[in-house]
Amino acid sequence: MTDLLHASVPRQGLLAAEPPQSLLVSQAAIVVNTSKFSTPRAMERFQTEVESTFVSHGWTAPFWLQTTAESRGAKEARWAVRAGVDVVLVAGGDGTIRTVAQELAGSDIPIALLPIGTGNLLARNLGIPRKNITAAVQIACNSKDHPMDVGRLELDRTGNGNEVQGFVFLVMAGAGFDAATVGGADDTMKSGLGPAAYLLSGARATQEKMAFTTICVDGSTRRRRESHGVIVGNCGSLTMGLRLMPGAIPDDGLLDGVALLQRNVTDWARAAWSVVTRSRGRHRSMPRFQGRVIEVLTDAPQPVQVDGDVVGAGRMVRFHVQAEGLLVRRPDGRTAQHH
Repeated sequence: MTDLLHASVPRQGLLAAEPPQSLLVSQAAIVVNTSKFSTPRAMERFQTEVESTFVSHGWTAPFWLQTTAESRGAKEARWAVRAGVDVVLVAGGDGTIRTVAQELAGSDIPIALLPIGTGNLLARNLGIPRKNITAAVQIACNSKDHPMDVGRLELDRTGNGNEVQGFVFLVMAGAGFDAATVGGADDTMKSGLGPAAYLLSGARATQEKMAFTTICVDGSTRRRRESHGVIVGNCGSLTMGLRLMPGAIPDDGLLDGVALLQRNVTDWARAAWSVVTRSRGRHRSMPRFQGRVIEVLTDAPQPVQVDGDVVGAGRMVRFHVQAEGLLVRRPDGRTAQHH
């Protein structure tokens, strides 16, 4: 059984039905999204570098668990939990990380990151190296576990409570503009433009029609306004060093949010400038709020995204926080808000 899991990932088949009964040495499992690699050779080089770093730190070679289109890492994470590994690493983008985190939340097994996606927002926020795989593995082997909040989103597709679906998020989730931005940046754009693909898609999303939106924070309702959407974050940093929510801290037991009320090019320009300059001041077209439970109701269905995955559309979205719900292995004191 174990030989199957240590085999080269491109040749890997189904997981062993049951994991090993006991592990006598430090053992990691790596949930890997092989679609992030351009060629099998690139995957093999990555695998060799990761395994040699683990062995050099006194660990045994890790279990390699390949995601599938159906599980996206969920089944593989559950296998790792049953095996009782010391840490589960995720080699993939924010979507794969989110899927694995949903399975590990509430357990005593930490998650570690080997960021190989386009955005890598969680890695940016937690100070995990994004272009140095050896350094990221060293963090997984040697750093301490830190509790992190988990954001939870309930999407009510009809607004009457008859069709509700739940998701987790670690970085940001939202309805409206940001979901349209994510959905508009396809794989071809991201491959050619990198993070700049989101800027182009975002510029297009500013032209979308506004919707009447009511926001309720911890039971206190704000007045109904026309908006382009609402973004709620457990972390505050975007790509290219931009800070959308300067006050967001991933372990404070709170969620931060912004409403997008921009009506013209000037409003969008001012909002963009406030993000670039990391301004903490109040902005008429982009008010910020903070709380444990945030409910958003719109007069028309809005697209919804969680950590870069568009999960559908709905009229009511409820965000709430699971305080310290996930253990994350990361450097001490190196979260983005401290940079």
